[in-house]
Amino acid sequence: MKKFKFVFFLLISLLVVSACSKLNGEDVTAPNNSGNSGEQSPVEKADSDAGGEIKDKDHDDDGYEELDDPNGKVKDPAMLDYLLPDSSKAHYEGEGNEYAELDVQVYHPYEEYVMIYENNGGALLRKIYKVEKDRILTLEEKQVDVEGNVPPVAELKKLEVTGVYLQKPFEKGATFGKWTIVNTDATVETPYKKFEHAIVLEEKGDNYTNRKYFVEGFGEVKRESVMTAKGQADILVTSTMESVTKP
Repeated sequence: MKKFKFVFFLLISLLVVSACSKLNGEDVTAPNNSGNSGEQSPVEKADSDAGGEIKDKDHDDDGYEELDDPNGKVKDPAMLDYLLPDSSKAHYEGEGNEYAELDVQVYHPYEEYVMIYENNGGALLRKIYKVEKDRILTLEEKQVDVEGNVPPVAELKKLEVTGVYLQKPFEKGATFGKWTIVNTDATVETPYKKFEHAIVLEEKGDNYTNRKYFVEGFGEVKRESVMTAKGQADILVTSTMESVTKP
C-alpha cells in the first residue's frame, strides 16, 4: 500500500512508548522560579480578575480600539486572552489516535512569557510563547522528561523565534506562516461547552488538513487533523476541550 505522509501539528511522537508524568486529576505544583534572581517579577495575582483571567498591563495602551460594541462584544481583545490564565489546567478528549488525548498545565511566569506543559500520554512537551501586542510567538516546543523550574528571564530572551502561534488581524483570509484564518465567527461544540465566535486557523498540505480553533478567554479549544488518501476513507484525529480548571 502506498504510504502517505501525514503531518500532525498535534506534535504526537508515536515512537515514545512510556508516558511521562500525567497531569489529569493530580495537583501539580507550579514550577519554582525563585532562582531567577529577581530579573523580572512573575505575573502577580493582583493582575487577575475574580474569574482568573490574566490582564495584560498594556491592554489599554496597545494602540488597538477596545471599546465594547452595542452587543457587548469586545472588538479587539488582547493577545494574552487567547491563552488560558496562569495556573490553569485543561483536559482534552482525544479521538482517532491514542495520543490525541491531552492534559495541559499553563503558567504565566513573566508578563510577556507563557509556559505550557502538554502531556499526551506518550510524551511530555514543554512549550514557551512570547506574547506581543498583535501576535503570539513560539519560542520552544520540545519533549522533556519531567516538569521543571521556569527558566530565568535572561535565558528566555536568548531563545530564537521558531514560529507564529497566533497573529492579528483576525480577518478571514489573513495568513501567517503556513496558517490561514478561514473563519472568525465559528461555533464549536466540545464536551466542555458550546463555544461561539471561534477563530479557525487552517494549514493544508497535499494529503492533509490541520485546523486549530481559538476562543477568547480559553485559547485552543479544539485541534483537528484530517488525512486523505486516494481510494481510502479519510482519517480524522481530534483533541477537544473536555474540562478546564482556572485559579
